[in-house]
Amino acid sequence: MDTLTITIDRHGYIVIIRLRGELDMVTAPSLRDCLTLALIEFESPMVVIDAAELTFCDSSGLSALLSGTSLTEAAGGSLVLSAVNGHLRRLLHLTGLSERFQIFPTVQEAVAHLG
Repeated sequence: MDTLTITIDRHGYIVIIRLRGELDMVTAPSLRDCLTLALIEFESPMVVIDAAELTFCDSSGLSALLSGTSLTEAAGGSLVLSAVNGHLRRLLHLTGLSERFQIFPTVQEAVAHLG
């Protein structure tokens, strides 16, 4: 069974979304819903996706991340990735999407960049 736990924290005006588990066709809609909620709640969202505990990501997961990037940029914000593991890093590289995302080694570095 595919599971994804999403935890939302705030650091000032920055939203930190922590992903734990598998981001795939079953769980990607949950991330999309979470990002939409962040856009509604915050006028100009700055979002960090913490992928430290993400164990799997497929094309649906990538689509959700791309959609989130487009939505936050359209709202005048920014979405960055942090703590990207080997699997997701390889997937981003193989698909040519590693240039589309700003990637930081830690959540703290991502927050410092956005802050």
